[in-house]
Amino acid sequence: MGIQAIRVPIVAFVLSVSLIAVAFVAVNFAAPRPESSVDVAGTTPIRHVFVIMKENHAFDNYFGTFPGADGIPPNVALSDGRGGSISPHHLTTSWTPDLPHSREAMLQSYDGGRNDGFVLAAETAAHGLGSFAMGYYDRRQIGGYWDLADNYTLADRYFQSMFGPTIPNRLYSFAGQAGGLTTNRIGGSGLDLPTIFDQLETHGISWKYYSSVIPFYPPIPLNFPHIRNNQRMASKVVAMNQLLPDVVRGVSPQVVFVDTEFDPDISEHPVASVTTGEEWTMQIVGAIMASPQWSSTAIFLVWDESGGFYDHVAPPQVDNWGYGFRVPLLLISPFAKRGWIDHTLMDHTSLMRFIADNWNMPYLTDREAQAGSPTNAFVFDHSGSANKFVPLPLAYAQVTNELMEPAPLARDSLLSCQVEDP
Repeated sequence: MGIQAIRVPIVAFVLSVSLIAVAFVAVNFAAPRPESSVDVAGTTPIRHVFVIMKENHAFDNYFGTFPGADGIPPNVALSDGRGGSISPHHLTTSWTPDLPHSREAMLQSYDGGRNDGFVLAAETAAHGLGSFAMGYYDRRQIGGYWDLADNYTLADRYFQSMFGPTIPNRLYSFAGQAGGLTTNRIGGSGLDLPTIFDQLETHGISWKYYSSVIPFYPPIPLNFPHIRNNQRMASKVVAMNQLLPDVVRGVSPQVVFVDTEFDPDISEHPVASVTTGEEWTMQIVGAIMASPQWSSTAIFLVWDESGGFYDHVAPPQVDNWGYGFRVPLLLISPFAKRGWIDHTLMDHTSLMRFIADNWNMPYLTDREAQAGSPTNAFVFDHSGSANKFVPLPLAYAQVTNELMEPAPLARDSLLSCQVEDP
């Protein structure tokens, strides 16, 4: 989503909240069970699920050259609309300008399944952005993520749920739909959808939604009146600074959603540094692995949408909304297959499906019911229990620190080129 989206006037936001309340049509939810003081058993050894969702990178942008994955094909060159073309190339910095990533820009990039409009969509916003759209990172900038892929499971057929920006795609991860929303303007939309959080409440399964916080912009679930006006549920939408202490103390709930969207220091949303964002993520993942809950944990590390970056795989269209482009999914668990590339067709609703299947909950939407499941990446006969976190070598830290970085003034000047998220 990006911090730049806060340009919307505060008065408009306050009015939009009022309109949501007026437009709310009550939805009946089953009475919640009291949360158990012990973990609720599921259908697998998994008792704790962490969904860590970062921002705005396509699969090819992060793992397009990862060995064994369906990565960037040879001899790709996309038209720049000026008689030239641009081919995929390694980015020598750890950040880029923001790229167009509205639904309209993504549909232009998709070009009816040809996936040849990424440069044109970027150049429409500002001359020169097309080169960034075709750039990719590798182990030199995101070595921690590549190490996780080496030691756990990387999915190369995981797609954002729809063509469009952050909020609609994040809605798919916990509501199984976006309710027709195609932009980030959820305020005033009138949306109030059943969510997996309602189901967890009903089944007495503990949960929290950790979110970056900025004034006047509530975390996404609090835009739903039935959550915002329910003190019990609203109290489980908490600030990001509670995440690490909860993990370290071993008191994380059974289902955790981590939403980094409002914090450019950790989200990896351009123009933020992917290396800085990765360092934060690896700290959280390392803390989970060191916690007493690790032995029964599955971490789904995923990116909400592709951010305007090139990906060569044309997404299948399963309904009127998507899929959108591929984004990375890393599945990290003591039960995850080691060094496995998962080719299962999945999207954000696959995360909901896993949680629902693990605790025998019904599917909320047809999209969730039809979603591919990540269960193929697990081995539950304990043969996967030897998986252990491999600490990053010192050489990796030295390489990333020595990556060429733009001067501060040059970086600041690019802020004016950012594309405001619709």
